[in-house]
Amino acid sequence: MDVTEAIANRRSIRQYVEESIPDEHMNILLKSLQLAPSANNSQNWEFIFVDDDELKKRLIPACFHQRFLGECAYFIAGVANPGLRWHMVDITIAMTSFTLQAHELGYGTCWIGAFDEAMVKKVLGVPKDKKVVICMTFGRPKTNPLPKGRKPLKTFVYHNGFGKSWKRAQ
Repeated sequence: MDVTEAIANRRSIRQYVEESIPDEHMNILLKSLQLAPSANNSQNWEFIFVDDDELKKRLIPACFHQRFLGECAYFIAGVANPGLRWHMVDITIAMTSFTLQAHELGYGTCWIGAFDEAMVKKVLGVPKDKKVVICMTFGRPKTNPLPKGRKPLKTFVYHNGFGKSWKRAQ
């Protein structure tokens, strides 16, 4: 699978098969986090992988009752030092690398942006001086959701200034 195919075919997965992830695949996936670029190579990220069913159950209310969290192989919390300027970008880049690598290996992910940070921190024991930037579910998809419609390029890609049409973006 190439990157273009991975980007085009990746979907947010909210139904998972109960299946463990082989060590070989986990090593590849963890390496995708390690190799992600970051501002000034700060690598301002820490990731908590949760596979404990009780912890996942406690995270459901912290993520506004998104019940599918209980079905995934791993719930992942991306944590950073908020004192470093580009912490939100760095975590997002690393998690995007993970998402594309997971898709290539036949796994699915779903970004979880709707969560109560204080509750997630409490459940996972994250120190007060750290920020939970984003969360994600990960595992083997039960289904392959159909693609959703996308906005036309011309409605959001501009050339040499905001709102200036770009003929290449048709």
